[in-house]
Amino acid sequence: MSEGAKDEEMHTLSIDDVYGLIGHFGKGQKIYYMAIVSIHFFTAHHMLLNIFAGLEPTFECYARNGTSGLSPLINTCFDNDHRTCRLHYTSDFTSFAIEWNLICHEKYRVALVQSIWMAGVMTGALLLGGLADKLGRMKTLMVMLMGTVTFEGFSAFAPTFELFLSMRFLGGMCCALVILVSFVLSQELIGSSWRSVCGLYVSGFFAVGIAFMSLLAYLIPNWRILTLVCAVMGGPFLFLPCFVPESPRWLVIVGRHEDAKTVLENIAKRNGTQKCLPSRWELSRQGPPPVRMSKNSEGIMGLAAHPYIMTVTAIQIFSWMVNSITYYGLTMASKDIGSNVYTATALSGIIEIPAYVLGAFLIEKWGRRIVICAFMIVGGIACLSIQAVPQSAPTVVVTVLALVGKLSIALTFAVIYVHSGEIFPTIIRNAGMGIVSVAARIGGILAPFIIMMGEVWPNLHFTFIGLLVFLSGILNLKLPETLGKPLPETIADILTLRTPEDDVKKGRVYTRLKQDDDAEEGLMFRIKEI
Repeated sequence: MSEGAKDEEMHTLSIDDVYGLIGHFGKGQKIYYMAIVSIHFFTAHHMLLNIFAGLEPTFECYARNGTSGLSPLINTCFDNDHRTCRLHYTSDFTSFAIEWNLICHEKYRVALVQSIWMAGVMTGALLLGGLADKLGRMKTLMVMLMGTVTFEGFSAFAPTFELFLSMRFLGGMCCALVILVSFVLSQELIGSSWRSVCGLYVSGFFAVGIAFMSLLAYLIPNWRILTLVCAVMGGPFLFLPCFVPESPRWLVIVGRHEDAKTVLENIAKRNGTQKCLPSRWELSRQGPPPVRMSKNSEGIMGLAAHPYIMTVTAIQIFSWMVNSITYYGLTMASKDIGSNVYTATALSGIIEIPAYVLGAFLIEKWGRRIVICAFMIVGGIACLSIQAVPQSAPTVVVTVLALVGKLSIALTFAVIYVHSGEIFPTIIRNAGMGIVSVAARIGGILAPFIIMMGEVWPNLHFTFIGLLVFLSGILNLKLPETLGKPLPETIADILTLRTPEDDVKKGRVYTRLKQDDDAEEGLMFRIKEI
């Protein structure tokens, strides 16, 4: 064959092959990545809006039937009922707690707003999680972003508390998909060698969003205007489709190979690596064969097929819930760490940035399990120590301890995404991650009410959170290390992640699952203990 004929030979490449040629994280991909994940800067405002929109006011309570000359109660009500008071608010801000008198016996309603928002996030993830696989990443992202802007914007004009709750719930449902789909799209536009680091740094944009939200709330003391501003800030992201492409991986999955090829060629052009592609090439039209489960296969119920697998799954569920309780709890409790709520909340966001940089380095040196355990134990001790700080101590002591706890939990919350994704086998990875994600959302729902424990006894909420985090850190020692190990493909493969010492201690030897390729029954999986 002549040299010219060879040049004209058609090359069939997979998407990973193409990324290997044009670059895993080139100039064009960096632009796409920054544009997409900056949405998390926007979502942080809505996730934490309740801290400032529902800020607890100071007030004077005058007895309705009392003599006008009597001194009022300060920041408390007769019989813990604001209806017994003639209220005079003395705060220099306006929150919905003031507008709807959510104080004293109705103070719990402020926490309820945050819980309803988190319930919306959980509902959206459960009911709408598969939408992006049907409509596409970008189209779903735009629809859900528009929903977030609309519902959150409407909540700024809600005339009643009940309508406000409804709008926040619907806004949470949409925002859940904005967070999920933007993350997936950012990962599918870059090569595999950069996914772990880029996945970890997504949280950095959320952290910066927390700090900026604190500044915004300080400058805008009216909760309705603040809510509206946070909503319309999502508007510029609606122009993303003008310069960010659809996921080439999704395009291939739905059979739009030519569109996927065009996207990849445009990425190569932006990266300046277009010449690295063959003169004639096409994307492979043969994807990985679907796994067909037989009637004997247990699917996700296989997570209960063995005591060790049940233990691993239960620990991850508990760990995700505790991480969520602690992360959102410490953020919402910023007003209790000895500084004003604006400064404290900003610091709680800024402290996350070094956590993600440190985490990206340590998980490749120490491994996933040790990093999670070490920092959860450190964070737990820091939170527990707050209770032991004497009232005469400088407020900076409590502030430092709380920030150490926040740094630790921010790091572990980012790392457990990686760790759990490497523990759950391919056959049920999405379902397994869905289970632990629901656990995290439940933690977010509980967090506002756990923070209210501080009203029963000073700093009791920090003690409770510290105990949970410390216990979770100890339990995570039971999880397998996944650094440098192949991803498990099936449920029984989880057993191969155990160390030989663990198997000897138990007096058991585990064999890798057997796979019988049957034309009618598909893949039949069995766990065998000898």
